[in-house]
Amino acid sequence: MVQHRSTERERKLHDLLKRDHTLFGGSVFGLDGHVIEIQARAMEIFSSPETWRDAVSISGMARGAIHESLDRIGGAFSKLGIEKPEVSITVNLAPADLPKEGTWLDLPIAIILLQAAGVLPDLHEKSEGQFILMGELGLHGEVRRVPGALSMAYIAKPGQTLVVPRGNEKECALILAKPGHDGCKICAVSTLEEVAEYFRGKRKLENALKDGVKFEEFVPKAVDFSRIKGQEKAKEAALIAAAGGHNLLLIGPPGEGKSLLASAIPGILPRLSDHEVVELTRIYSACGELQNDGMVVSRRPYRSVHHSSSKQALVGGGSGVPIPGEVTKAHLGILFLDEIAEFSKSTLDTLRQPLEDGEVRISRVGGSLSFPCQFTLVAAMNPCPCGYFGSDRCRCTEPEVRKYQKKLSGPIVDRIDLQVELQVLTTEERFAEPTAASSPQLRKVVQAARDRQAQRYEGKNVSCNARIPGGHILDFCKFSKDGLDAYKSKVDQEQLTTRSTDRLAKVARTVADLAASEEIQSSHVDRAASYVVGGMLRSAF
Repeated sequence: MVQHRSTERERKLHDLLKRDHTLFGGSVFGLDGHVIEIQARAMEIFSSPETWRDAVSISGMARGAIHESLDRIGGAFSKLGIEKPEVSITVNLAPADLPKEGTWLDLPIAIILLQAAGVLPDLHEKSEGQFILMGELGLHGEVRRVPGALSMAYIAKPGQTLVVPRGNEKECALILAKPGHDGCKICAVSTLEEVAEYFRGKRKLENALKDGVKFEEFVPKAVDFSRIKGQEKAKEAALIAAAGGHNLLLIGPPGEGKSLLASAIPGILPRLSDHEVVELTRIYSACGELQNDGMVVSRRPYRSVHHSSSKQALVGGGSGVPIPGEVTKAHLGILFLDEIAEFSKSTLDTLRQPLEDGEVRISRVGGSLSFPCQFTLVAAMNPCPCGYFGSDRCRCTEPEVRKYQKKLSGPIVDRIDLQVELQVLTTEERFAEPTAASSPQLRKVVQAARDRQAQRYEGKNVSCNARIPGGHILDFCKFSKDGLDAYKSKVDQEQLTTRSTDRLAKVARTVADLAASEEIQSSHVDRAASYVVGGMLRSAF
């Protein structure tokens, strides 16, 4: 009888060597999710059981946390009373040329190891492609949330079932806002045991989408424009910046509302489309910034960056797989650089390519990636080291003022379309009741101007006036006769560079759009010129 049991055991073990196993998981590389095909085979029979760490080898550019997953999986198996394997198992992660890091594959690797060891039955070959599993395992068998779950849900095919950690299901539900996910199910699990029982056919997994999902806004509501006292010229510049996507520099003494005005601009930008909500939420998910499940980015982001920030924090990078920086987190919103003159020149220079291209490209040994960064730059600075240039309180010498203003590099100034000086508020302005238009009112004005631009640039790969490419200015900026004369006169009088000449035309085009004018009139040129030429910084360069 003992001999019979031993022979039966040997037969089952030899049978394991003939079986092949396939499951699908997901991994995030940069911002993009990738379906990972996980293959496993039992390779040889041990004379005595080995630990899971010693019994399993993983190939396919698995790095760091992927190899550490065997320790977490072994602990979870011990908690569930699963015995040590009696066969060696090789796991391959395909495609093999894609670097794989992180903990997203813990759950599918654990399940396929149980299949390869004969603990769980295989799925039918036709059913293998119906599932995408993701989740980090704890030593006690719990399945934990992972960043970037939306990026992996984003690539699911119609009809697939995503098995995700509880706490990621609402985030993944956003895929319903993107076409091509018909019939997808999202099943949330808390423990490895739940998934194992499902694969044994002893448990059902509930579809988290069946009862609808309530979402929570991640981005705080912007300050209402009506709360900003005085500074009418600066508010007009902010309106033009929002309507045309123009970069804006606010110059003025400390405490007079530069930061407050910058923080209000997202509230007058057009509302995000469903596609843009998914795109932004995917960015913040991949960056691990969504603390709670169900958080979405449905408002324009506002990212305030301190002058001590590194180049990597600003534009992205890292020693391994590159990660997004603040410019990408500000995508479709506002990037605010306070005290811009205090940033190092080398840090500011890294903004030149992202500002020009609307994307940032980073190359490392671990891979080369592109991240979107179509943001509007709003910067603020004092006019001099003490901040009170032009008043009796200023104690700076002229050379000190010029040196301070020159800390802002010329190439960056050239990429800022609008410059405006804020004044010290009077006592009457400080205590006046709010009289300015509210943010919802201004948003309607901005949206109307953007609608005109969308119609003008349809099929042209131009998103707004600020993005008109060089060499095509006069193709899109149509002047009246008087308007063109005023434009030429202003260029001649101010001896503008080619880049500044283009900036003047683009801002004038936005002013005309705000006035619902098809042609740029002389009044539009004059209004634009008050922000584009002759600014405080111009004499410093």
